[in-house]
Amino acid sequence: MSREDDDKPTGGAVRRFALRYWLAIILVVLAAVFITQNRDRQRVHVLWITVESPMWLLLTAMAVVGLLVGLLLHRRRRN
Repeated sequence: MSREDDDKPTGGAVRRFALRYWLAIILVVLAAVFITQNRDRQRVHVLWITVESPMWLLLTAMAVVGLLVGLLLHRRRRN
């Protein structure tokens, strides 16, 4: 094999790369639709604090909290 063949990306890697981005785009669109459909004001009680806020803001805050927990608990695989 020549050196030039080693530098070319494989079809599987490109397909996997594109699939990851498509899935991320779909999830973001679904989250946006879900948030826009839940705009009513709600009360949330956490310990002794009561907050009244639009539902989309509460859902966005919970999504951010979930993302942060996922990033903190993320484990890298060893090759």
